[in-house]
Amino acid sequence: MLFRLFIAFCFCVFSAIPAHATHIVGGEVTYKCLGNQQYELTLTVYRDCYTGVPWFDDPVSLGIYRANWSLVQQVLIPLDSMTNDTLPIILTNPCLVAPPDVCVHRSVYKAIVTLPMIAGGYTIVYQRCCRNNLIRNIIDPLGTGASFTAQISEDALAACNSGSVFNSWPPVAICINEPIDFDHSASDPDGDSLVYRLCTPLDGADPDFPLPQPPNPGPYLPVVWNEPDYNLSNVLGGVPLTIDPTTGFLTGIPNMIGNYVVGICVDEYRDGSVISTSRRDFQYNVADCGKPFAAFFSPKALCDTLTFRFLNQSNSATFFRWYFDWDGDHTQTSVGYSPVHTFPDTGWYNIALIAEPSDPCSDTTFQKIHVTQTFAAADLDIQFPDCDENGLIVQANDLSVDPMFGIASWNWQLTGPGGPLGTSTLQNPQFTVEDPGDYKLRLVVLSGNGCPDTISLPFTAPIPPLSNLEDSLLICVGDSIFLFPGADTAYTYSWSPEASLSAANVPNPQAFPSLTTTYQVTVSGNGPCVFEKTVKVKVLNQGTISVTANPILLFPGESSQLEATFPGATDFNWTPAGTLSNAFIYNPVATPTDTTTYTVNIPLSSGCEVFGTITLFVLFPFCDEPFVFFPTGFSPNGDGENETLKLESKFATEVYWVIYNRWGEKIFEADSIDDAWDGTYHGKPQPAETYGYYLRIKCVDGQERIKKGNVTLLR
Repeated sequence: MLFRLFIAFCFCVFSAIPAHATHIVGGEVTYKCLGNQQYELTLTVYRDCYTGVPWFDDPVSLGIYRANWSLVQQVLIPLDSMTNDTLPIILTNPCLVAPPDVCVHRSVYKAIVTLPMIAGGYTIVYQRCCRNNLIRNIIDPLGTGASFTAQISEDALAACNSGSVFNSWPPVAICINEPIDFDHSASDPDGDSLVYRLCTPLDGADPDFPLPQPPNPGPYLPVVWNEPDYNLSNVLGGVPLTIDPTTGFLTGIPNMIGNYVVGICVDEYRDGSVISTSRRDFQYNVADCGKPFAAFFSPKALCDTLTFRFLNQSNSATFFRWYFDWDGDHTQTSVGYSPVHTFPDTGWYNIALIAEPSDPCSDTTFQKIHVTQTFAAADLDIQFPDCDENGLIVQANDLSVDPMFGIASWNWQLTGPGGPLGTSTLQNPQFTVEDPGDYKLRLVVLSGNGCPDTISLPFTAPIPPLSNLEDSLLICVGDSIFLFPGADTAYTYSWSPEASLSAANVPNPQAFPSLTTTYQVTVSGNGPCVFEKTVKVKVLNQGTISVTANPILLFPGESSQLEATFPGATDFNWTPAGTLSNAFIYNPVATPTDTTTYTVNIPLSSGCEVFGTITLFVLFPFCDEPFVFFPTGFSPNGDGENETLKLESKFATEVYWVIYNRWGEKIFEADSIDDAWDGTYHGKPQPAETYGYYLRIKCVDGQERIKKGNVTLLR
């Protein structure tokens, strides 16, 4: 009841958005030639009764396209309620029960159109979105549409061909673990030869435009299978779905409940060429039909014990009866679900499980088990016969024995520092490893009586660790450096050239070249691998460091861009750091308050350091010319030059100046460095003559200066 209420709730919610359909469960387009370029088009659409939203389209839109996908015509066909029906659920086995939540509606649309002869023929298409969200075998079914198509080739037009028509629609419901035996054949009115195949259904409209009218032009993409579990070779899971190419007989055994999209194509051959292809797209609803299904797990061999718990894997059953010696002693029995049984002795036993033993629809399954002892003794060794461009060859040798039954199979697994590296079922396989480190080789052998035995052998690959040998090093003139501090002393080393080395046959020699030198090392021993590598020691001349500043001369408050360059340098340390933007980059910005010498320290990989210096000179101005400038004249005549009278100084902190006319009247007053006189008083231009001024200024160094004088106004 709750399930039905949930379905009803979903229907109400989705019916508020009728365009975004979730109802498509299959369909097909067929055509019939009526003569005189007239064709009857038939669209059959199937929808889910319970989860399908909305109802069948009214009208549907069929698009007719040329071979280049240009639209020829849109055919709108109204819904005919007389063609709407519900497909019955047909189960051939009387022990099966029709699932209660499977229901499919069908509607048929027909139209007659005129299709003149054209090059390339036509494609008829109907599109809709979306599919049932419960579909298992494709990605994002709720966002995947459907395209039902029929192709009428140029040859089909010329011959007034009618397409083949499938005789029956697949069953609405199929039962889990029950064989599918369905006649999927088609009829062809022209008597052409038909060849059947599974094909991938086509995607169609999307959720944003679920009902395109007319349908979108092709070509149409296939749906995306939910791989690796499902693909065209395994549409349902279980025993793969297959179709006989000649008869169209469809077979398979599904093993998981759910909904699955399936595509069937039938190619119509005439005179050895395909003249037309009919395709259908449908949904299989795999359900539990209630028939008891007996299944259980047991090993093929029970080794070194007489007791085992059998794992019941049956479906649709409540009561069980086990027989642990079906071919002999029927007193060894149990009615438990997954019972524990102790066998009286070693030997072969035929185990029987009956699901619902008192029901006429009971199901029985059998498995044989060998109760025995382990005689296999797993053993192995390894060798390192060679080392090639791919790495170290690891030869695994099987030393296992079983004097009673012999060894039947081998299962090897190699693991290394990074995890599993390889497996093999050969008796004496080879593996290749590339990196040094600790490895483990595991062997599981299976005796001829089915009993396993396991052994693991850890080993260290005789590969010298060279990853921490640097390709290049830097030193200063007169310095030295060790070439390989992390060398493994278990190997043999040979270095050259010897002249500037402390020793040539030690793992980590000290190098003291006077010039840049490339050293070559050969590493061997402790295995077949021989490695060669080079280390370049670059000797740097301290005079090659460059330190610059722009500018060198500054006034208080100004900045300069510093820059240090040195070949291969990556680390920098400037002092003093207090007046720098960043003391650890190659190009900090300096803002000194006094004349300052900056030093940059650059550490090298050898442990030595190089230094460079630069001095910035800070000039302190005095509170007078030229650092304080007051003009002796200006000309506010509108020519754009010297239009205002203004005090100029970058170093003034306080200013005050006034202008007097010849009668001692104050006509302008300023207390900001930005103030300027435009030669007017109360908005009236003043005459061209000489004026007196009074100036008081204080500068950044604290000096104060008072000045008096004359300024001339010119026009």
